[in-house]
Amino acid sequence: MDIIVPAEWEALRERLLHGPPWRTLMVAGPVNAGKTTLARWLAEQLQEQARTLFLDADPGQSLIGPPTTLALSALPLHPDRWLNLRFVGHISPEGHLLQMLSGLVRLVEAARRHRAQRLIIDLPGHMANEAGRELFFQMLDVVRPDYVVALQRDAELEPVLRCFRRSRRPRIVRLSVAEAVQARDRWTRSDYRRERFRHYFAGARVRRLSVHARGLHGMVPVLDNPEAVRHRLVALCDRHGFARVLGIVTRYDADLQWLYLWAPPFQAREIATIQFGRFRLDPAELGAERQWRRVPARTASPRTDASES
Repeated sequence: MDIIVPAEWEALRERLLHGPPWRTLMVAGPVNAGKTTLARWLAEQLQEQARTLFLDADPGQSLIGPPTTLALSALPLHPDRWLNLRFVGHISPEGHLLQMLSGLVRLVEAARRHRAQRLIIDLPGHMANEAGRELFFQMLDVVRPDYVVALQRDAELEPVLRCFRRSRRPRIVRLSVAEAVQARDRWTRSDYRRERFRHYFAGARVRRLSVHARGLHGMVPVLDNPEAVRHRLVALCDRHGFARVLGIVTRYDADLQWLYLWAPPFQAREIATIQFGRFRLDPAELGAERQWRRVPARTASPRTDASES
């Protein structure tokens, strides 16, 4: 990474490399504080000494994987490569506290299975409201990291950090927001998400999946209501609850129990559950061909389990 490294970042690196043993570190802060840049830089620095994994826990501005997801990745980081993926169902953690917490915990567990000696977690931008404070508290409480690096402008995180003042974990490192951090407005952030979605669905086409004998969970709509399912973003998950692929629902055939969706390739036999999100996405806005509107006719038995139409 070609960045200007502040002196306090260098001091933190030395502390992490030569201080007391530790395993898990969270980077927290408000939007546009440079969290991802710091988390990525730390992971790359620590990788030289120990096997380090990176957990992207920001579903709105995902560095790894498509928006609406949390991703566990090995280094070197690449936006299209991850070890495990969890679906939150929306670009904002607000209103999706359970999905955020369960996804975070399952990916931390996965990091241990992948033999991580160090785990760097890049948290979503802190929301300065009741929901945001509670989410931050719960993430610290369930994961209990060894370190929390708090990037702050005006003590935004202190109401939550104060709750852990008498705890042995986490050790709290407070840093100021670097002067070189460039703020991105909401339009720039929206454009970034759109481009990430466009890239993810570049190889997508209309596919179908039988919902027979598969579990449905998340924000499950009334399936026989066309407007309720149209353009819903869903995750097709394996038996361990990790997302194998995301898809955009076009319609549901109640008679044959087929779900039609715009999605990249996947193997139907690997799909155990379908997790519905609350986020909606129009394939046409991603530059998709009009082929997504042409849904195949009902010509097969109700138990057909084809991954492609």
